[in-house]
Amino acid sequence: MQLILILLLVSLLNISSCVRETPYQAPRKIKRMSAEKFFEIKKAKLDKFVLPAMKNEGIDMWIVLTREYVVDPLAKDLSADRAVAKTALVFMNEGDALRKIAICASYDVDPFQKSGIYDTIISYKKEGLAPHLRKIVEEKNPRKIALNISEDSPIADGLSASMLEYLKNTLGEKFSKRFVSSENIVIAYRSQLLPEEIEIMREAVKITEEIISKALSNEVIKPGKTTERDVANYIKRLMRDYGVEPSWEPESCPSVNAGITRCHSEPSDYVIQRGDLITVDFGINLSGYCTDIQRTAYVLREGETQPPDYILKMWETNVKATEEGFKKMKPGATGFEVDSSARAVIIQAGYEEYPHATGHVIGYSTHEVGPILGPNWKDRYGRKPFYKLLAGQVYALEPSVYLYNKERNGYMRIGLEEDVLITESGAEFLSTPQKELILIK
Repeated sequence: MQLILILLLVSLLNISSCVRETPYQAPRKIKRMSAEKFFEIKKAKLDKFVLPAMKNEGIDMWIVLTREYVVDPLAKDLSADRAVAKTALVFMNEGDALRKIAICASYDVDPFQKSGIYDTIISYKKEGLAPHLRKIVEEKNPRKIALNISEDSPIADGLSASMLEYLKNTLGEKFSKRFVSSENIVIAYRSQLLPEEIEIMREAVKITEEIISKALSNEVIKPGKTTERDVANYIKRLMRDYGVEPSWEPESCPSVNAGITRCHSEPSDYVIQRGDLITVDFGINLSGYCTDIQRTAYVLREGETQPPDYILKMWETNVKATEEGFKKMKPGATGFEVDSSARAVIIQAGYEEYPHATGHVIGYSTHEVGPILGPNWKDRYGRKPFYKLLAGQVYALEPSVYLYNKERNGYMRIGLEEDVLITESGAEFLSTPQKELILIK
């Protein structure tokens, strides 16, 4: 009899587990981009954005050097992420056209051919890469040679110290004196999106909002029972059901934070309590394009129908800061101007200024190359707050309000993050701005 009861209990537990894991059916067909289309776009962007950037900088040649284990951040964009041996990607300003050359080992040729990006593919064997690269450079005799070296932008800083030395030895002192940073070329190429890319971003934003909306609900969050990790696991289940990946490291995407803020952190086993603020910082990767959205909810105490006045003031201040920052976003504005406008609202309301930038570029990564919407903190952000916004860039706009709580010995935080597209004449919200606090009963 006991054995029968045990078997019955195990069976019921399995049924319960199956119910919990029942997939959520996505309400519509999701727009995705094929691998072939991805490379078509990369090729189009080289001509549309790289050539004008090279002309503006007076650069005749851009060289990207990559190899296994020290892979340049741009390698995937340029179909070089699977290259094993030293590989040089050479882009030459020919006036009306951009000439594209790949120099690679004979066994690395196939991906370059399939990409359709390159006009010329040169394969080497025992002679190595150097003589081929030297010949191209000597024939072109470029006035400026751009390399992926940047103090402020990691994505534009892919050339290792040893490969820089290799280039100097290969090309000699004459051409080594002509090396300049490719930072502005990389910003133009990576951060500006074509219309078809923006459509994928729109789709990705919709999915992100749908997932967060379902997670920050009374159906999912039960005060006194539900943990941060429970909420995160629910979001991860929805990601699997939608067939999307996280925007950043899965350990902290989503970041679910209840009570006292831990800022960027992994979800914990903290049990969500009444009176808590809950922030969810989350993004998805759809067809290689990343979102970054943050939403805040408040867990009502017994007898409350709305949050306390001090919570409402924090919230209203953050909404206003977001609105003021958005007003400054347009082509030609600097990240510093956007940050200053949003930050002033927080400070004037009597709060400490938030210890981070107001926003950043998103796209192929969550922290994409380009301007930072930030203050003039030189050692932290370098020159990036003074770069100009460009049409076709997408930003995560995220001012925050912090308030120290003596009882809990830590800071409470309102986190609000919207995804914004820079248009030819101004800016457009891709996300639907959160105007009201989400209330958990």
